[in-house]
Amino acid sequence: GYFVLLFSTLGYFFPIFGEGNTPAAVIGASVLLWAVHFLVLRGIKEAAFINQLTTVAKIVPLVMFIVIAAVAFKADIFTR
Repeated sequence: GYFVLLFSTLGYFFPIFGEGNTPAAVIGASVLLWAVHFLVLRGIKEAAFINQLTTVAKIVPLVMFIVIAAVAFKADIFTR
């Protein structure tokens, strides 16, 4: 499901992926799924590294949003 969402999003920038249900998107998602599978098969250390990497990839945009929102916040709009 996540790979369909990923390729659906990539379809916005690369029309070949369409809405995540084109043959190119299915092949791309399959390749990524098998790559993750083989990384997990290599051992727990590699799987833990991939887990840490995806956690950082989720947290960084959230922290960036909070920082940008704090910098761009205009308190005077609420005090008038």
